[in-house]
Amino acid sequence: MTMVTYWILVAMMFVAGLFLARFLNRCIARLPDEFHVIPAWKRVFSREPRVGHYPPDRWYHILPLIGTGTIVGRSPYSGRRIRSREVGLELLNGLLVVATFVCLIPPEIWGGPAEATVVGRPWAGSLFGWQSVSPMFIWGRFLYFLALVELLFVATFIDFDLWIIPDGITVPGMVIGFLGQALGLGFFLSPLWIQDPHFVSMTQEAFPILQFWPIQRELPQWVFYNHTWHALAVSLAGFLVGGGIVWAVRIIGALVLKREAMGFGDVILMAMIGSFIGWQPVIIVFFLAPLMALIVIASITMLRTLSIAKFPAELPYGPYLSLATLVVLGTWKWIGPEFGRIFLAGPVLILLAGLMLVFLMICLWLIQIIKRLIGIEDYWEDESGWRNADQMLFYMGKHHNPDRQTWQRETWPGKAASRGQLVQQHWQQPR
Repeated sequence: MTMVTYWILVAMMFVAGLFLARFLNRCIARLPDEFHVIPAWKRVFSREPRVGHYPPDRWYHILPLIGTGTIVGRSPYSGRRIRSREVGLELLNGLLVVATFVCLIPPEIWGGPAEATVVGRPWAGSLFGWQSVSPMFIWGRFLYFLALVELLFVATFIDFDLWIIPDGITVPGMVIGFLGQALGLGFFLSPLWIQDPHFVSMTQEAFPILQFWPIQRELPQWVFYNHTWHALAVSLAGFLVGGGIVWAVRIIGALVLKREAMGFGDVILMAMIGSFIGWQPVIIVFFLAPLMALIVIASITMLRTLSIAKFPAELPYGPYLSLATLVVLGTWKWIGPEFGRIFLAGPVLILLAGLMLVFLMICLWLIQIIKRLIGIEDYWEDESGWRNADQMLFYMGKHHNPDRQTWQRETWPGKAASRGQLVQQHWQQPR
């Protein structure tokens, strides 16, 4: 196929992203209204009764951008309150779909079978016996990771609004991650385990305690004959490492800082991301997220200083994890071979993981000591105060119908609740 066809398809992807964003905006507005997964999705597809004045139905109301802009306030179809920002989110999602398509199906592989090395999978030929990748695999891989991008899109803006990541997003995302790997037989970015036999041999000479570790070829032999189980193992390893690494930081932070270091929603979000991309890329996401946070915070600080735009003083951490995932997914073709060398170390990786956790604990202890030396008191959370998941329950009890504006989100103090500062601010009187 010609390049003209490719760019026509890119334009079609942009339009599809605009229409898809109409549904995603509905998910952002309604998924947090229910705690459990199935009721949350029933809420998404429910239709509010028509009460009060509605704008008349017009054919162009179903169109993105223009149609959405004309019904800001109240949808004549579903009764859902339409926020003015939804027009911008539709445009953003259209660009995200195009970026995902161009990154996963770049112009150089259009028109014929794609070489395995082109799509960032230099091991694919030896693993599956492919000299090239079939078009069906390329399109399936694109749709699989597009689902991840759209799930992160919804989770990000719910987290912006309410400082929560509901199970209605992450639990279905995990199911898609596992099923996609099983059906796709290799949508992951990197196989379960690759090691350099020469490096492992050198390591065993330096550390005789590691003599039990097998010196094998780069890929374990069993993955050549069990593609489905290998794909599921990659997804499971990503799930455990993604959620486990954040959970470890959460536990260490709570022990040292005497407060919640990271929300449990971030644990589940990283587990979902890991089920899609595998354990090696999800580790890179974890270390890249703080850099994304620094860039975003520096940009916001500059814009606030210049009075160009108004931004909140604090932002949740989930969007940084999502942004780091998009960066890793879009650039894996280039960074995968470079960072992949780190994961060739075999048993040394396990030792490095333990040392890093110890190093994190030491750094947090040093921060606490410095704070005490300069007179900053430690934070002690009141046991009678706000607990994990209470924020969601409070929102369910006090904000039954956000479409009818029974509570103004601009003044809802959920940020303090998510930080465990409920008692300090006394915004919920005891019953």
